[in-house]
Amino acid sequence: MRAYSGLGIVLIVALAAFAGRPAFAKGGWHYYDPECPIELGSKSMKFVASQPKSTVERFCDAIPDTGPAVIELDAPDNELRDMVWDIRILRDQGKKDGEEDPNADLVFRLPTEKHRNGMVNFDANFKSAGEYILFVELSSDDGTRKYIGRHHFTAGLWEPMEIYTVAGLAAAVLLGGGFAAYRYLAIRRAKSA
Repeated sequence: MRAYSGLGIVLIVALAAFAGRPAFAKGGWHYYDPECPIELGSKSMKFVASQPKSTVERFCDAIPDTGPAVIELDAPDNELRDMVWDIRILRDQGKKDGEEDPNADLVFRLPTEKHRNGMVNFDANFKSAGEYILFVELSSDDGTRKYIGRHHFTAGLWEPMEIYTVAGLAAAVLLGGGFAAYRYLAIRRAKSA
């Protein structure tokens, strides 16, 4: 029985190490985290996505599941609050920024309007897993000032950290099972000899 207690400790440590996301992972962060800005030339706004029907976490670069999600944008700059916002979600076709077609790759478009409080929340439904771009164009009423920004993200795809977690857990289970089988057979042979 002594051989199995050490194995149990090893398995518990391996599970603890691989079970949860580390603190530096993109999911589960606070709304005002500076890690998720959308650059608009000399200005910026913040992006966050959530799937409140399945989790309380907020996401930056990778929405874990397909289906409904809430996108939230925050632009604290007063100049941006007085501009007309054109917000679109595009299917990422792998083109360089500036080469995508905001009309041909369109998945969703919010009606253009001013958001004087500097914030907008909207529902988006990601029907298929893939890579997406949040395309934002803000322009003054007279058209003399314009800011364009893009935020690349995925929906329904596995993140590398999740793949490493599953692979690490599988390796720990295989190694632990192999070690347990080896010890069991060694003890059985010692008893029969």
